Amino acid sequence: MKTIKLCILNLFIICSLVSCSNDTNESFELGKNFDRNKMDTFFSILEQENLGMGSVAIFKDGQLDYQNSFGQADIANSVSSTAQTKYRIASITKTFTASMIMQMIDENSLTLSTTLDNFFPELPNSDIITIENLLRHRSGLYNYTLEEYGVDVLTQPATQQQLIDLFIENGTVFEPNEQALYSNTNYALLGFIIENIDQKSFSDALRDRITIPLGLTNTYNGGIIETTNNEALSYNPESNDWVLAIETNITLVHATGSIVSNPEDLNTFYQELFDGNVVSQNSLQTMQVVVDGFGIGLIPIPFYQKTALGHTGLIDGFQSYAEHFPDDNVTVSFILNGVSMPANDVAIGILSIYSGLEYTLP
Repeated sequence: MKTIKLCILNLFIICSLVSCSNDTNESFELGKNFDRNKMDTFFSILEQENLGMGSVAIFKDGQLDYQNSFGQADIANSVSSTAQTKYRIASITKTFTASMIMQMIDENSLTLSTTLDNFFPELPNSDIITIENLLRHRSGLYNYTLEEYGVDVLTQPATQQQLIDLFIENGTVFEPNEQALYSNTNYALLGFIIENIDQKSFSDALRDRITIPLGLTNTYNGGIIETTNNEALSYNPESNDWVLAIETNITLVHATGSIVSNPEDLNTFYQELFDGNVVSQNSLQTMQVVVDGFGIGLIPIPFYQKTALGHTGLIDGFQSYAEHFPDDNVTVSFILNGVSMPANDVAIGILSIYSGLEYTLP
């Protein structure tokens, strides 16, 4: 039986943006010397050369400064991507999940030191794994998406109990708080905890806590992809063409990678988060503290001497990227539903052109 690794995120941007760029010691301001024609040409090349397809949005001072959609959302039916196209955002979901957990801490429903045994005592080390350990990838629980699964498993729904049983079976790889190691198991559990405390589905909690208050009309917990609802399919490159990717059942990834959105909604969410309109200022400051490479639902993303906070994602043929540069008050998001060049190179191209830095088009 053919097996496929269930990829929800590989940290394909975090440590590589600067190393893949030409060194510069010059100071620059994001958006100051922005060549819009060059940015348009960049995305035209990606589309024409089958290097990538998807959508991008850039906010400056909370306002839309640039948007582009390129390629197709549904190749078989010749449906072009637009600003309204929605995509699976994979692990960018984690910033939403972490924000809801921090809201619960603000409401005194939880603390960072609350232990996992209050919810799932059957899990290994549950009496010493804390909410903060889960949020910062310090629980030691094995990352269940490292395993390879048959297509029949990936495309079928999974219940909470089935995932909990899998987490128990997988066990641990280190003692809690001993180190940090990325594990999607952490955020799947945080999603179940949100459901337990709010006594509603993750979908409804997301709607009530985040999307309705912020007016995110194109953001919700995903299901089976519906192209009639402006949802994009994803594709893998093959011989300079695109082949439809497998569609992982979204219940397998739950609150670790299950949200559907578009770049403008993502930028609005991150802008509102960093403006202090999602969690308390104290919680926001806690989220931004980076320990061993991880904040809370956020990761640092360097670009030359600047550092953004955000997240990246990968599921099936989708690759996504969202980051906020606090010093410049710039938020950049792009989501690809097909890419044959490294997504990291797409990120470098966008940021370099937007910064007016020297950049050779692909």
